[in-house]
Amino acid sequence: MRFRMLLAAGGWLSFAAAFTFQAGAKDLDRPCSNLPVPFELVSNFEIVVHGDVGELTGLKFILDTGSSFSVIDRRLADRMKLRHRSGRVFNFDRNLEIEWAEVPEFRVGTMRVTDVRMMVTRLADVSEFAEHADGILGMDVLSRAQKVCIDYQRKNVFFTLDEGRASESSAAKAFVVPVTIQGTSMHFLVDTGSKYLLLYKDRLQSALPNLHTEGEPRDAAIGRLRVEQVNLPGIQISGAQALTPVLLIEEPGKAALAGVDGYLGPAALHAKRLELDFSAQTLRWQ
Repeated sequence: MRFRMLLAAGGWLSFAAAFTFQAGAKDLDRPCSNLPVPFELVSNFEIVVHGDVGELTGLKFILDTGSSFSVIDRRLADRMKLRHRSGRVFNFDRNLEIEWAEVPEFRVGTMRVTDVRMMVTRLADVSEFAEHADGILGMDVLSRAQKVCIDYQRKNVFFTLDEGRASESSAAKAFVVPVTIQGTSMHFLVDTGSKYLLLYKDRLQSALPNLHTEGEPRDAAIGRLRVEQVNLPGIQISGAQALTPVLLIEEPGKAALAGVDGYLGPAALHAKRLELDFSAQTLRWQ
């Protein structure tokens, strides 16, 4: 599990409609199309693609829809002699001091973005899952595509591009879908940087005061993050209800992440293929 880059420099990033896709969920009944971009699947969930920054080629970027902003490692920014300015971001349950830099050009597959503002930090200091990477490809870049389709079986990702859209900065910083839990609708951020179904405990208990679980809860850890694992019946994303193991974490504060109750890792869907359709605001999978 990695840091969720959800704070603008100096203040909270509101999860209002202007910043968040309130997407629907449907079955994916067609194969991914367009030119494939191969990826490595690390730890059975982490998608690593090769990209170029300026004149530097063959760099490793983690494709992470749970990060609002894209990131480059400090050593890469220093190598490019990029000018930095200070800022802060929110990471699940804490603030992190980071820096910002203007990156003149970023490329992955057929996607090319110019003059993009990226965060600068030493990734190994923030997450043990990101120490092998040169950066993180976040929603600010991904949502410039019309669609992003991930084929986990063939280990390819496909970008459906709109030239006008790719040249403009995107306001969307999260892809949020409704999930029904024991008859109550909650909102989950689709997070390719996680393999878990993760919920804020206080928000779950507030929404479902008569919450029913099965079996005994267990304490667990994801890196430095302490969590509680429970078996939760009556979860419905699309189709039949199911009994699903979920991880509960503490509330980050009511001013933080308004409109987001948890995080949906694609591995929890057991998806062979996953499509984020930004133009139709729809999540599809098979």
